Amino acid sequence: MESKVAIVTGGADGIGKELARKYLSNQYEVAIFDVSEKALQSTAQEFQRLGNFLPLLTNVADEASVTDSVAQVIRRFSHIDILVNNAGGSMAVSQEVERIAAADWDKVINVNLRGAFLCAKAVIPAMKERKSGRIVNMASVAGRGRSFFGGTPYAAAKAGVIGFTRQASRELGKFGITINAVAPGVVISGARISDYWHNKKTEEERNALLSLTPLGRMGVPADIVEVVYFLTSDGGSYITGAVIDVNGGQWVG
Repeated sequence: MESKVAIVTGGADGIGKELARKYLSNQYEVAIFDVSEKALQSTAQEFQRLGNFLPLLTNVADEASVTDSVAQVIRRFSHIDILVNNAGGSMAVSQEVERIAAADWDKVINVNLRGAFLCAKAVIPAMKERKSGRIVNMASVAGRGRSFFGGTPYAAAKAGVIGFTRQASRELGKFGITINAVAPGVVISGARISDYWHNKKTEEERNALLSLTPLGRMGVPADIVEVVYFLTSDGGSYITGAVIDVNGGQWVG
């Protein structure tokens, strides 16, 4: 049988890396896009025996970079079944609106929202040709209500991701393409988030933070990976335009 091909953006670290690992362990052919050459090299070395894997240095906010990387995926694997727009990020320090530099605003919007748009735009023609495809966009609890520490541009970008997902679902359904969003809360993946939410907090501070989540714990990458994997599997074939909250109930807090 023909292997399925998945692209995971921001796939060299954190949630994206674990999602790429999940696909590889289930015999998918996987391309990861990432802006960090060092992280790509490290992940490529780690994954070299897991399956058919293509690491590509890609700036998802740059159309030429995305177009070139998608073309390389098609040359290597002949088709694309799945796109997971996982790449994202926020400012290092949340600031009041009047103190946010326009360049910082643009950077956050570009990587989170423009990146999802450009990658979807690049893969949709190949998916339409096959009358099949799965796209999952990484939104956030920030796009559902507020950002815990990413600030206004991050919340705006993730709300935009949700709007983009819903509108695009109306256009893509007739071509057999589903597009959904997953809205994580705080996920302990990576040094910065671990330090902010756990390592540099007192026990009292950690308990106060946990009280924001009805389920009483922070998320881990596996919580998100399993939901994304389901949405891109045959089991998720009748779900489109949905936003799946995977945040322990944080968005209602």
